[in-house]
Amino acid sequence: MTRPVVGLLVVGQSPRPALQDEFRHVLPEDVAELKVMGALDHLDDAGLAAAAPTSDRDTLYTTLPDGRSILISKAVVTEGMRDRLKDMAREKVDVAVIACTGKFAGLEAPGVHFASDLITGAVDGCLPGEGRLGVFIPTPAQADACLARWKRPGRTCFAVPLQPDADEATIRAAAAEMAAQSPDLVVHDCISYTRASRQLAASIHGAQAILAAAICGRFAAELAGA
Repeated sequence: MTRPVVGLLVVGQSPRPALQDEFRHVLPEDVAELKVMGALDHLDDAGLAAAAPTSDRDTLYTTLPDGRSILISKAVVTEGMRDRLKDMAREKVDVAVIACTGKFAGLEAPGVHFASDLITGAVDGCLPGEGRLGVFIPTPAQADACLARWKRPGRTCFAVPLQPDADEATIRAAAAEMAAQSPDLVVHDCISYTRASRQLAASIHGAQAILAAAICGRFAAELAGA
């Protein structure tokens, strides 16, 4: 039986070994083929440097294949994503997932699914009505956009910066800051966060927690019929 093909479109460049490992945890290799492309695969180091953000709202975080973490322009990423989605259509992937929890206007199409929509549905389903939502974000520059996105009538929302590649001491400190807010639910609002960081943070803040990569992987498996 032919395995379905899940297209994973990342914000920066491919491959993304750590992210692919997170997806493979819920989408094993014998279940589906994982085809990874990067919105900025066409750029060299000089091109990446030129793609720096122009404002807080234009700021996205990504991890490069060599492990470096950088901030890049959402506008530049959006253009690159448009081209990569055309590549995925030519390669006839069964499901295409935009692997970023940010919103991207103008890329909507049948068979294209946004991590931002998938995780929003999960959070709203788990925390309806009033409640306290804690959100881990990669950089303080994303705080305003984060609060605007996650606030709902009756919901209290607060953001705690935590880079996805942070060391254990930094994760512990951020989790303690989160615990002080007494959240009912915590969301790790970046596709680059890992199960390990979620588990460590949850052992400190004590709330239920949602990981973007896990949510997207499970939905992709279901949509692909895997």
